[in-house]
Amino acid sequence: MSLPLALGLALLSPNFLRAADWPNYRGPTHDGVSAERINKNWTGPVTNAVWLAYLTNGLTSLTVSGGRVFTQVRRSVSGQSRDVCIALSSTNGQQLWATVVDNANYPNGGVGTTDDGARSTPVVDGGSVYVFTSYHKLYRLNATNGAIIWTTNLLAGFGGSVIDWQSAASPVLENGLLFVNANCGTGTLMAWNAATGSLVWRSQNEAMTHSTPVLATIHGIRHLIFATQSGLVAVNPLTGGLLWKIPHAFSYTTSVAASPAVHNDLIFLSAYYNMGAYAVQVVQSNTTLVPSLLWSDWEMQDHWATPVCYAGAVFASFLPDDETAELRCVDMRTGVTRWAQPGFGRGATLLVGTNLLVITELGELVLAEANTNAYVESGRFQAIPDTHPFNNKCWNALALSDGQLYVRSTASAARFDLSVPDVKFDPPQLTSASKLALSIRTVTGAPLDSDRLEGMEIRVSTNLGPPPNTWAKITNALILSNGIVRVTNVDASPTRRFFILSEPK
Repeated sequence: MSLPLALGLALLSPNFLRAADWPNYRGPTHDGVSAERINKNWTGPVTNAVWLAYLTNGLTSLTVSGGRVFTQVRRSVSGQSRDVCIALSSTNGQQLWATVVDNANYPNGGVGTTDDGARSTPVVDGGSVYVFTSYHKLYRLNATNGAIIWTTNLLAGFGGSVIDWQSAASPVLENGLLFVNANCGTGTLMAWNAATGSLVWRSQNEAMTHSTPVLATIHGIRHLIFATQSGLVAVNPLTGGLLWKIPHAFSYTTSVAASPAVHNDLIFLSAYYNMGAYAVQVVQSNTTLVPSLLWSDWEMQDHWATPVCYAGAVFASFLPDDETAELRCVDMRTGVTRWAQPGFGRGATLLVGTNLLVITELGELVLAEANTNAYVESGRFQAIPDTHPFNNKCWNALALSDGQLYVRSTASAARFDLSVPDVKFDPPQLTSASKLALSIRTVTGAPLDSDRLEGMEIRVSTNLGPPPNTWAKITNALILSNGIVRVTNVDASPTRRFFILSEPK
């Protein structure tokens, strides 16, 4: 029978934090890291796309906000080749609007026979979308309908030039400021007022690469870090004041495409075309920040995708420079490769909790442990169909928002539901004068996966005041039966008791 609430027994269902949108290139924290929980049981419906949308050419990645997915494509518009910013419905993948933002002209090759196109990823904030095009036009668009709110042409306004393979750097947004490298000779690093389109500051004389700058906090100081043609350059994002700079440890060409990867006071950067990789450590001496080279390795080449950092290591795809490239775990402090797994190509990697989500160059989605000792794979399936090295490959970064994984290739995009259903307590069942039974099920009615059982923890208190992590842990066995977790012989005295369930990410 059910225990009447009049007896004072209360149950607290777990409170799960819904993840924020995926507003920037490589996520809300600019580092390819997500705090979400995902379904790690990759069998059945989870491997089927919720939707698949065929797109025209582009190396642009995806951002997600407000029920919309934003990206760029290369299209023929009135018989002319144009770069177009588009919004898709996150529900069904249908196009909601399209706005022409630039001419599409990519003469340098090296990408593929038919899939070359826009490189930069739109940034979304509130009701606005910001685009930095291949030919240095900066836009603020209305996120609802794509209408142009303001635009500025940095080439016309400041001079400078477009590098080979054109700009691939995404704009970076924080505290109402939009950051870009305009490649305009002097004062190249710029911050723009995102609301008005007015210039706030310009700093340094640093030629641009294809690398998107990153924001990170090192020694308690907020950094805006650019990988420029001369080296790594860090400035104060509010003022543009120089914090530090260090020259590259490899011979330079234009093609530094990956962003700096930051972990605590360590920074890793890799490039391709025989440039290799290196790591620096930023040391604080009184009020001065001093970067120093830890190591360099010219054979460690990362063509496009930025690594993710975990437990003092970076995880990313490295040589060979084709679809057979290895996924590697590299110690940031020493440069030692801890393990390497071939066959990933130049795809993208996300860190989700203690797991890696990797899209291979040829469209397989892989789940692996962020294990620094060995490669441990948990699941794999084909996410993008009909991939090909010359006209449909996955160089684009992944996006994860509210349990939904958004995958893009140079020719299509797809959404996969990796969400983990919330759970709830059933009304408690009194089994004797002093014992009761608890049942836990998903709010959707879907069966609970067995891999969730190990991490579940129920705590109890007679007082709602203390923090839940100080409540007493129930040691009764949790038994999964027909997709429902059952707990028996739970102490029912005193009559007023509060229960809460927690799960690891």
